[in-house]
Formats: sequence, C-alpha cells, structure tokens
Amino acid sequence: MKRILNCLASDFTKMNGKDLKASIEAAEGRTMIAEIVCTATPLYPGLTNAEYAAAFRADMILLNMFDINAPRIMGLEDVPAENLIRKLKELLGRPVGINLEPVDVHALPAETLQKLPTGRISTADSLKRAKELGVDFICLTGNPQTGVTNNEIMQAITTAKTICDDDCMIIAGKTTL
Repeated sequence: MKRILNCLASDFTKMNGKDLKASIEAAEGRTMIAEIVCTATPLYPGLTNAEYAAAFRADMILLNMFDINAPRIMGLEDVPAENLIRKLKELLGRPVGINLEPVDVHALPAETLQKLPTGRISTADSLKRAKELGVDFICLTGNPQTGVTNNEIMQAITTAKTICDDDCMIIAGKTTL
C-alpha cells in the first residue's frame, strides 16, 4: 500500500476504508487531517474552506457540522445534495469524512445540552446514509455539551464497523471542556 503522502487523487478513488487506514499507517505518523466547519462562509468566494485546507497540504478533510439529512457545504451550493461529498472529493483529490455524534440519551447531563439535528447523531440509519453519500471515513466524536459519552462512542464504533465494514474508515475521539 502506498503511503498517504505519496498518493494521488486517482489512488484515493480506488481505496476503501481498510486501504485508507493502511495508507495512513504506512506514513508512520506523518498524516495531517484538517477539520472544516462546512456550514461556515468560505474565506473567499468561489472556493470551499476545504479547498483551502487541501491547498495547505491537509492529507484528509473532516467535515464538522455536516448533517446527512440536510447535506450542505458552503461554497458548493449549486451541487445536488446526493453529490456533495463526491464533488468535494473530486475537487480536493483527498479523502473526505464527516463527524457523527453518539449521543447518550440515558446519561444524566451535568449542564444544559445542545439539541443536535438527527442528521448529525450517530445511528444505524445515519451511518448507512453516510456510506451512501460516499464518505471515506467517519469520526465518532463528542463536541462539548452534546451528551456524548465514552460508553456510547464504544457502542457506536461496534455499530459503525458492522454497517460500514471495510467501505469507510472509522475513527473516534471526544473533547472534554
């Protein structure tokens, strides 16, 4: 497997999640991912903020705030929702992933929680939909005040591996502020 550092756009079109993971491992820690708030206005008209991150050599692009039920990437307003991820991958020549949050509805919150749209919550349906949209990887994450717990992340990893199999790479992490 080629190191992600040596891959061309055409290499990524042939990779599944298992191949992407092997390519990252082959790079021995020299892989840079850029997280982009895809609902933010682009820095300059005519380009997405993801294109800026790719221009500065991000190896992978992670879309934060991407709602699989209402897909939207600022700067790609004229692209049909079903084609947004594929079009962005074509423009970037890089793997593109999204965040999904495994909210624990049974956890007792220590503070008032944000109510997330269902298209940003990790469920079996949202994982299937993400796969249909063509994401290369899914980050199971917990932004502050969303009700995500480590236990729910662990369960979501198991569900994601079952649904996505080798098609999407699954990563996980959580911030605690």
